This record gives sequence, C-alpha cells and structure tokens, in this order.
Amino acid sequence: MTTTRISAAAAGVILAAAVLLSGCSGSGSSGESSTAADGAAAPRQADSGGSEGSAGKDAKPAPAAEQPTVTRAIIKTGSLSVEAEDVNSTRQKAIGVITGLRGQVASEDTGSNAEGRITQASLVLKVPTASYETAIDRLSGLGTRTAIHQESSDVTEQVVDVESRIGSQRASLERMRTLLAKANTIGEIVSVETELTRREADLESLLAKQKNLSLQTELATLSLTVAEKGKTPVVEKEDRGFLAGLRGGWDAFTATFFALSAVLGALLPFLIVLALIGIPLWKFRGRLRRTPAAVPPDRG
Repeated sequence: MTTTRISAAAAGVILAAAVLLSGCSGSGSSGESSTAADGAAAPRQADSGGSEGSAGKDAKPAPAAEQPTVTRAIIKTGSLSVEAEDVNSTRQKAIGVITGLRGQVASEDTGSNAEGRITQASLVLKVPTASYETAIDRLSGLGTRTAIHQESSDVTEQVVDVESRIGSQRASLERMRTLLAKANTIGEIVSVETELTRREADLESLLAKQKNLSLQTELATLSLTVAEKGKTPVVEKEDRGFLAGLRGGWDAFTATFFALSAVLGALLPFLIVLALIGIPLWKFRGRLRRTPAAVPPDRG
C-alpha cells in the first residue's frame, strides 16, 4: 500500500512538471515567433522606407512645356541736331558714317547763303535697327550736339497677327482652288473664280503690310540736321487752340478772296464787251417802245 501511494504521488509530480514544461515551451515559441515576425516586418518597413526615400530623392519634376520664343519687333525713330564749322564737310562725313553701317540716305535738303556756301543740311537716314545707337553716337561726334529726340514702338502683336492671317488666307486659297477643280457648271466656275480673286487680293494686301512692317522694324529712321555754329535753326512750335483756328480761318478767307478776284479778273474783259454792246441795244429798245404807231387816215 505504501509503495502504491508513493508511485501515485510520483506520477502526479511528473505530470505537473510536464504541464509546466509544455507551458514554458509554448510561451517561448510564441515569443520567438512574434519576435521573428517583428524582425521580418522591420526589414521590410526599412526597405520600403529606403526605397521611398531614394525614389523621392532621385525623382525629378516633370519639365514644363516650352513656350515659343517670340522676337520683339520694334520700330525706332529719332531726330538729331548738330552744329559744325563746315556744314558741307560734316554732311559728307555723316553720309559716310551711315554708309559704313549699311544704311542709306532716304532724302536730303540743303540751304545755302548768298555766296553759295551750304549753311544748313537736313537728311533723313535709314540705318539698321541693330546699329541705331551706334549711328547716334558717331553722328553726335561729328560736331556739337544741340538736340536729340528718340522714339520706339512695339509692333510685335501686329507682326504676329499679320503672319497668322497670311497663313489662314493661304489655306483658304488652297481650298478655293480645290473647289475650282471640282466645279462642273459655268455658274460654279464663275462664282469660285470671283471668290478666289477676292481672296488673292486680300492676301496681296496682307503681304504688302507684312513687308512694310518688316522694313520699318529692320531699318530705323533718323533725321539729322546740320547747321553752322551759332546759327541753329529755330523750330517754330505749332499753334493750337483759338489762335490756330483764327489763323486757319484767316488763311481760308484770304485764299477765297484771291480766288474770287482771279475769277473776276478773268471775266472782266467779257463783261466790258457785253456792257458796250448791251447798253446801247437796251436804250434803243426803250426808244422803240415809247414811239407811238402812225394812225392811218380815215377814208370815210
């Protein structure tokens, strides 16, 4: 009996120890598995973060759409007044300066004294726009600069608009030529040719306008006045307002008076001849009316 009880107690102790060991091994494996899972997740998160960081670092912003480059079209004009001892020599030097800059003399007006010596010269010069400032500097160095005036206007919008309209007009002409080739009746041919002629005229007008704008932007206009030293011509200011209206009205009145006087002078000889002939005839006619008619005698 005693042996049996001891064996039962030993079996209970062994069973309790087995339960405890199984619980420890379960918690250890669970902890190891969760640790392993966390460890596996951590590298994945690190890799993910690293890849996102590298992607964000290496990524470049998308390039913006390139805007078309537009060359500004500028029309430049100016005037320059210079005093010099020898006007004719300075004038020739000015022409040489402009010719050296690939420009040209558009017009020239000179004034001379009683001896025939040139005392004033006015030149309208055309010079490439890129050399406009250079031309002013060189011309100013020919004498003493007394006055200068410069202007510039931007006509880029006009140039772009004309180019666009020319392209549209050419496309329209191509469509009209296609319609003309497909026309079958005389009426259709006449109608299409009329419209084609009108559009060709519009295109020629646009091309002429484009050429004019091109010339104005490529060549600047510079007015040069050369005068003797101490004899710079005084430019009269233009009157405006009441005085300008009064002067204009007086000029119109005198012009009308002189015109009527000229007409009267041209008609005066004819009026004199008519008076010499017409007055006697009028008087003779009056006498005839006043003379009584002769009464015939009574035969009864």
